[in-house]
Amino acid sequence: MLNDHKINRISLFSSIIIHIALVIVSFLSFKKPIVITSSIQPVPIEFSIKEIVIAKPNPKEIIQTPAPKSAKPTKKLPVKHKDDRSKPVLESHKEPYYPKEAINFSFEGTVVVNVVVNTQGRVSDVTVVKSSGHSILDKAFISTIKSTYIFKPKRVEGVNVVDTITLSHTFSL
Repeated sequence: MLNDHKINRISLFSSIIIHIALVIVSFLSFKKPIVITSSIQPVPIEFSIKEIVIAKPNPKEIIQTPAPKSAKPTKKLPVKHKDDRSKPVLESHKEPYYPKEAINFSFEGTVVVNVVVNTQGRVSDVTVVKSSGHSILDKAFISTIKSTYIFKPKRVEGVNVVDTITLSHTFSL
């Protein structure tokens, strides 16, 4: 019986044999070798190299004007926008599913996580701050956050920025 490995080997070897045969036939089909003769004389090309010298300024010639002492550097004050947010706001989500195995073993606990919210309001990273004591509950909460949680991202001066928010969920029967 032929398995996939044997079929692949047979296909490879037959492909190699066919290619070798095609190369041999193509060499035998040319009766006279192609000879390239050159009857055209090369055309001389005239060129010249021009050297360009750029003089560096003398350091003594550079005049430095001192900055006025009364001028203080101005700090740009942050512009407050009406839609600025100090932290991400949860826009939509679904409740985490309670894993069947956790129900069967009566696992309960509270999971606390830090969630990194990107500029589009999507979750880009989740890290567990405090475990429920059962990895299956922690993974269920993290999976739900990554797949269903959508935020309004933090806004500073009218621009979305990446920020971290802390979330928790208690699994109880």
